[in-house]
Amino acid sequence: MVYNKKSSLLLLICFVALVLGISVSSANPEEIPSKSGLPTPLYRSMGSHTLEEIPSKSGLPTPLYRSMGQPLTDIEAIELHQRRYIDAANNIAKLFYQLDQKVHEVTQAAKALSASPDNERILFQLLYKARRMENAQKSFNNKYSQLKAKMQYELRSFIDANNVFKTQQDNIKN
Repeated sequence: MVYNKKSSLLLLICFVALVLGISVSSANPEEIPSKSGLPTPLYRSMGSHTLEEIPSKSGLPTPLYRSMGQPLTDIEAIELHQRRYIDAANNIAKLFYQLDQKVHEVTQAAKALSASPDNERILFQLLYKARRMENAQKSFNNKYSQLKAKMQYELRSFIDANNVFKTQQDNIKN
């Protein structure tokens, strides 16, 4: 079989789409809360208007306060960190879903080009969609690393608040 520029390019793009399609899950952002086993309806009823954060210079949340200036209870702090962690996980699922859509677009364009390999308009569409997918991949990598760092921070904060709460409960028992 003789390979020309168009068929070599098509094979390369199909290979990239296949590799990215396998590595990207078809995560549906709506399914994350139900599969996590965490009590998310509690957060819908709480609403974000009851709790307030004071931003720090570093960009990370500092001690948490109620709107009246009183510190949060340990349970409220734990729930807040849990909610933030779940929100970051949902955002990651949305990123996977968006990237999966880009991969699907490139796959469809590659199928259209393979059906009529002499059509230059379809080739240009495929190249355009491949560039969009590449840009989406770069954006995904940046956002993913930010969300991963946020999730790690929230997990550490959750564990710290939980340990403080457990220590207080142990002191009360003794």
